[in-house]
Amino acid sequence: MKKYLVLFVFSAIQFIAFGQWNTERILTIGRNALYFEDYVLSIQYFNQVIKIKPYLAEPYMYRAMAKVQLGDDKGAELDATEAIERNPFLPEAYYIRGFAHRRAGNYSDAVKDFSTAYDFSPNSLNLLLNRMDAFIRLEKYEDAMADLTTYNRQSAKNKQLLYEKGVIYLFMKDTVSAEKAFTDYAKTDSTNAQAWSALALLKLQKNNIEGAYTNYSQAIKLKSTNPGDYINRGIVNVQRKNYREALKDYDKAISMDKSSPLAFYNRGLLRANLGDNNNALADLEKVVSLDTTQIEAFYRKAMLQNSLKMYKKSIADFEKIRAKYPNFLPAYWGIAEAYNGLKNKKEAFRYQQMAYNIEKNNENKPKKQKDELVADNKIDKNAPKSSTNKKTELFNRFVTQNIDDSQTETKYGDSKRGTIQDKYTDVINEKNFVLTYYAKNDEIRRTNLYQPIVEDYNKLKKLSTILKITNNEIALTSELINRHFEAINNITNKLSGYENDADLYFNRSLEFAMVQDFNSSIEDLNRTLAIRPDFSLAYFSRATIRYKLVEYNKSTVTETDSYKFENSTDRSNRILSENKYKFEVEMIMRDLDKVIEQQPTFAFAYYNKANILCVQKDYKTAITNYTKAIECDNDFAEAYFNRGLTYLFTGQDKQGISDLSKAGELGIYQAYNLIQRFNK
Repeated sequence: MKKYLVLFVFSAIQFIAFGQWNTERILTIGRNALYFEDYVLSIQYFNQVIKIKPYLAEPYMYRAMAKVQLGDDKGAELDATEAIERNPFLPEAYYIRGFAHRRAGNYSDAVKDFSTAYDFSPNSLNLLLNRMDAFIRLEKYEDAMADLTTYNRQSAKNKQLLYEKGVIYLFMKDTVSAEKAFTDYAKTDSTNAQAWSALALLKLQKNNIEGAYTNYSQAIKLKSTNPGDYINRGIVNVQRKNYREALKDYDKAISMDKSSPLAFYNRGLLRANLGDNNNALADLEKVVSLDTTQIEAFYRKAMLQNSLKMYKKSIADFEKIRAKYPNFLPAYWGIAEAYNGLKNKKEAFRYQQMAYNIEKNNENKPKKQKDELVADNKIDKNAPKSSTNKKTELFNRFVTQNIDDSQTETKYGDSKRGTIQDKYTDVINEKNFVLTYYAKNDEIRRTNLYQPIVEDYNKLKKLSTILKITNNEIALTSELINRHFEAINNITNKLSGYENDADLYFNRSLEFAMVQDFNSSIEDLNRTLAIRPDFSLAYFSRATIRYKLVEYNKSTVTETDSYKFENSTDRSNRILSENKYKFEVEMIMRDLDKVIEQQPTFAFAYYNKANILCVQKDYKTAITNYTKAIECDNDFAEAYFNRGLTYLFTGQDKQGISDLSKAGELGIYQAYNLIQRFNK
């Protein structure tokens, strides 16, 4: 017999009941919210399941996932531990706790948890990736290399591993092996700026100026996004006496990262050497405002201030240096010079005497005991950096999938299109558009979000708030969550007297969608359309919400399932699942076709349909629908972008580049990087 409960959502002073649901359904809705990155909302659902069935492990595990995403690592660790105590055979729970340990700096505990999870799930590359990173942090480089070797056996096509190998060799101080790994990586993927940047830094550290210049130039030609590449090439250009180009490099680095002390410091030194003292001083002032520990910048700044007769400021800066380096003679001579400039001969003489006494006392000291301050160009040593660090920060949004997000293969991958596959490693289609109450603003894109059908419905004031169309949704805050649950209750009360009101059902369907209860939303949309079969917005909303549900259901197939032996029952279940998926997609397409039939200029119906067709690998029909969407809105940036990707995948390169160019013009700036990578 099923147990039912009244689900409550707590605010600071009240709680709101919104209906009786089975705990399994609540858990599923919470997982919906988790999958679609609505973490605060998902926690509310998991809280309710825990209150009713505290003996279950899963709600603790899923709540831990949400807490990781919200940065609550300690809370995630505690929840994962609760899950493990209830069910010690959940590899995902160990994975989550290990991830929380790793991010908190508890690398030994992280290794233990990742190892336990890996014992349960030996096909998970994510676990290897995380454990490898933890080993590196513990300086257990041999263990990290062993994990890398295992990873390579399971994912031989992933050439990024050559870069990771080079980074580990660097940690082991084996620069010869590191250089070989980076060279192999550059040969394997000559369009990857990271490989050339790593080689360049190695050569710069070996004082191979020309080799460093060549490799940094190659990385920059490949549109490197690392400001350090420009900083270091600037240093190389200074050594090559190419000062104008060095200034350009520093300017570019600063435009990419306006909070980089290194870029401002190096540009300040160069400007000072070129006699541009005022601008040099401005750069050095920026350095110390960004990082007060940059003593070298204080020293250069103080010397410039003496040159510019800013004596009081110079003295203040030299005093800061003296406080840290009491035996640094140039600080005393600098202060003496400043006091001379102020006509204070007495103080100038006093500091000269102090300098003389320190110099005399230092004559008998070993060099290592003398205070020395080096003020020269500073190399950006942050590159190369293991991409493992970055990847493991991107915690799986739904851990139970065990998706290998470290793979380089793209969803557009195809053996006949190897070059395209390399070019599209990190590129995905723009998402579907949905009807919702909230959207992130993007002032750059020119897609027409003003739709008469939506605006006309808003004027009727039938909804809780203004309806919007977007493909850039936002997660709900606690306050908004409470508001939408309260709205569900209010609409439910109204429906008791207006069972045939299509607008009320439509309103409640949107509220259910906001709290990720897709099944209830679809049920209400079914009622809406039974009452009003010409309700175009309801058809569109049902299509988008049903697709979200289909997308979520597909995600629940775990990596473990894909490796186990398939018996007859498994095969029957798989076929049943595949047939259900096909049926659901057919229902979605019918709804979109109905929207197009009733509203033939509604561009978003064509666009969403094209996206689904791409997933179905019907690229020709997808292109036709993207084209129709563009005919409805000639500034439809997302349609140009997605059609461009589809053209490129199907070998129509000229049309693809043209569409990406248009998408970039209309505000999707990622298109330009893609064009550059494709044209190499």
